[in-house]
Amino acid sequence: MPLAEEIVQVNFEQQSFRKGAGWLSLRWCLPCLLGFLAFLFSFPLDRQISLWPCLSIAEIVVMWFGLITPVTTLIAIVTLIKRRRAGGMTTWVKLLAGTVIAVCLVINAFVILGYGG
Repeated sequence: MPLAEEIVQVNFEQQSFRKGAGWLSLRWCLPCLLGFLAFLFSFPLDRQISLWPCLSIAEIVVMWFGLITPVTTLIAIVTLIKRRRAGGMTTWVKLLAGTVIAVCLVINAFVILGYGG
């Protein structure tokens, strides 16, 4: 009988894996979305930070959107692809995750190209 209990436990773990499948991709998009929200509320961008007088807010935003958010957006894309192949995602969650990832890509491009020139 221990084999039957192990099978039930494995099936339960697979179900819980699939239950939150689409939301993991959305969590990886949060650094981009929250960073853009902070970007919108941080104008004027040429202010100096009192703790780091050699950095301005604009330089921190460029570093955030140049280093952190592209990595997290790439992880979100890979996670979404893996979860789609594993199955168990509804069409609505797939569409929502794909839309949020597309918005993150547009935000990244907007900020990087805006500061680049």
